[in-house]
Amino acid sequence: MADLKTSLTEAANALAAQLPTGLLVLDGMPGANINGLVDAIRQAAPSVTFQDVSQFYRSPQDIRNLLAPYLPMDRETDPELIFGRLFDQGYEPFFDSQALAAFLASVPADASTVLFGLGSAAAQPRHAAAAIAFVDVTPKDEAWRVFAGQYQCLGSNGEYDMDTTVRQTYFIDNELAVGLRKQLVQGGLIDHYLLDSSLSFSLLSGRSLQAVCEQLQARPLRAKPVYVEGVWGGQFLQRYRNVPKDLVDKVAWSFELIHTEASLLAQSGEHLIDIPFLTFMDAVAQGVIGPKLHARFGSYLPIRFNYDDTWHSNGNMSVQCHPNDAMARELYGDYAAQHEAYYVVLTGHGAATYCGFRSDADPHKFLELVRQSEKDSSLVDYQAYVHAIPSNVGRQILLPAGTVHASGRNQLVLELGTLTMSAYTYKMYDYTRMDITGKPRPLHTKLGEQALRFERDEKWVMENIAFEPRPFATGEGWRELLVGQHEEIFFETHRIEMETGSRYPGDNHGDFCVLTVVDGEAVRVQSVADPSKGYDAKYLDVILVPASLGRYEVIAQGKQPVVLHKAFVREDK
Repeated sequence: MADLKTSLTEAANALAAQLPTGLLVLDGMPGANINGLVDAIRQAAPSVTFQDVSQFYRSPQDIRNLLAPYLPMDRETDPELIFGRLFDQGYEPFFDSQALAAFLASVPADASTVLFGLGSAAAQPRHAAAAIAFVDVTPKDEAWRVFAGQYQCLGSNGEYDMDTTVRQTYFIDNELAVGLRKQLVQGGLIDHYLLDSSLSFSLLSGRSLQAVCEQLQARPLRAKPVYVEGVWGGQFLQRYRNVPKDLVDKVAWSFELIHTEASLLAQSGEHLIDIPFLTFMDAVAQGVIGPKLHARFGSYLPIRFNYDDTWHSNGNMSVQCHPNDAMARELYGDYAAQHEAYYVVLTGHGAATYCGFRSDADPHKFLELVRQSEKDSSLVDYQAYVHAIPSNVGRQILLPAGTVHASGRNQLVLELGTLTMSAYTYKMYDYTRMDITGKPRPLHTKLGEQALRFERDEKWVMENIAFEPRPFATGEGWRELLVGQHEEIFFETHRIEMETGSRYPGDNHGDFCVLTVVDGEAVRVQSVADPSKGYDAKYLDVILVPASLGRYEVIAQGKQPVVLHKAFVREDK
């Protein structure tokens, strides 16, 4: 990355020195410090003309009317208005196209003009541009800036409250920017790529971005975890990974490998750049997931991974379920159903995982009781209705959409999920507790009723989605067990048990897999053809083994046996 600049001032000076005659469009993600960059370029190039693209937006009322179908105000099904429909129209409907066209026609060909702001690299202005710059932001940094009040969403004059801003940013503004970024990266259209992260402000060329991503996808890799606080958050990850209390008081979730949340750190000398995982996938998805899965899923990683930590916490996760295919597509415009899975990594005394209805209970009575609780905060004896499975380390429980479930108190589980662009959790019962802000946690019993599969009782659960491990393969010092497979879920999970020093031979067969070190000290995951392409992983690391690696091997290191969790997309699904 010889062209790398490592501060906002350096980036601004470099852009000022490279300004083309004609039009430079300067776009970015919500929360990007585009205005600060523009101010710095102005200082370096005072003769340049600057134009804020928001001057060509339609009126705030027109924008609100445009967005109304995507942000429904139905408090009967969504009491706190947290859900929405993913925006699918691009930036074009936001513009007064005639006013924008008039401006573009007026740009002098013999001088430099900068059009800046969200949407400045959309199709209409992009076709008139001599160069394109894009300011990227990681999902974590974007979220922090939104919650800190540093971003006003499209169509707002600052009058939106935080809940409204967060909702629109998630379902509208971010979708717009992510979609545009994909077009620019996949089309090789970015001349100047900027990263505005909490680490630093960086500038590199679009060609350098592509080269970095190609290097990253050629070896096993681990994404940067994102720790999220929650009312039921536990203590294990916080202690084991030394997560500062002033960052997160109680770690409920650790987003390990979620395409919409993750980022990747790349190093150039002493400088780190933090690339959003979706940007990386836009650049090199075929090498990561393979041609077959790329044709099916596009530039998305089709399985997500996170930890749910209730170890030494004050309670369970909520009793919940998730939408099926029809609901996900019709209500939210998303890819498909939200299927999940829990793999029990660590337990304390009395840990249990709740899944399915008890065979001796009436699930419709449970629905009646939780509806009443939604109205009056009455307590429900959920254990009389929801089946509890003792949480033994190594237990895999699949959670096809519509299955009632909850991770119980005092355990750490590895959660997997199928491809969705957002997350749709219908809380059926949450023990009448408040969230970390002191407000009641919203329930979604009406949506839950539509999604629930009432016939899934404990017998069905134990036979279909929480079955005993089945032998799959063996070798010298290792054995592989099938632990999770269900007809509705397109991923499959295995457990690999390795003796110290043993080598597990793997082959993705043109696709990808994800390996998680769920027990033991450490492993090395490396290419068979080129062992220098490897990653040294430790306990709890979640490692993406890309399709480009081909045949690989895992070497069990340290003094203890190792257990790996392996997940991949099934060939028959």
